[in-house]
Amino acid sequence: MTARAFGEIAFGFLDRKESTSQDKPPRRWSYDTNDRRAQVFRRVGDGSKEQGWSLIGAMMQAFDETLQQQRINGYKGKDRLQDGDRRILLALLKRLDFKTGRLDPSYAELAAKAGCHRNTVIKACYRFVKWLGLRWVRRTTEAETAGQKGPQREQISNAFFFDIRSLPNRVKQRWREAVKRHFANKGQRPPQAMTNYAEGISPPDNPIWHPEFRSNIEGEERNGKAGSRALNERLEALGRALDRAANAGTQKVHYPREDY
Repeated sequence: MTARAFGEIAFGFLDRKESTSQDKPPRRWSYDTNDRRAQVFRRVGDGSKEQGWSLIGAMMQAFDETLQQQRINGYKGKDRLQDGDRRILLALLKRLDFKTGRLDPSYAELAAKAGCHRNTVIKACYRFVKWLGLRWVRRTTEAETAGQKGPQREQISNAFFFDIRSLPNRVKQRWREAVKRHFANKGQRPPQAMTNYAEGISPPDNPIWHPEFRSNIEGEERNGKAGSRALNERLEALGRALDRAANAGTQKVHYPREDY
């Protein structure tokens, strides 16, 4: 095997390692779209735009009041809400289908709507977990290569929903009061279905919303990137050594066995 051939194989391996997310195996704690645990949506209120936007207005008001209280109290936690979170939250809520409760935009889509980086959206969503009851389910669907050589399942966007029961008591109270005010101004009573969350996966069963899980994942991603760089450097060094040996013509080089 020549040095060039070995280099092509090695860097071909790197190309596969750095492939797009659609080529990667499904992530942990993912469920197929046909799995009951991934079917978390339900109609919001009566499904009308009027009730839907009233509930969105109440959610935005609860966000503003919570952000203001954090400032007044001097809250310095890592999970404190940010000014830019408002744009991200509004971009998310605008994607809500009131009739079905469907809410499944991609992080990239939300980033484009909010005018920020994808990672900024992800971090904001983890803050919404604590302060706004945001939850999501990772989902997969059948890949185009199903039944053939290649991936059988592929990752798609998350199914987002709001579980008001998980809110901190003070935030929950602000939310309920905001809902009452919005509907009282129209002479209406608040609907029972105030969010898009239906029966499905039980929130305590899924660890991906917990800050500790996110910290572990970020650590794994950092280690993975560092490992890829180190592997890349080693392969490049090996390739240069093989090229020097091949050009020298007189050096003996021991190549890896082809049957490994």
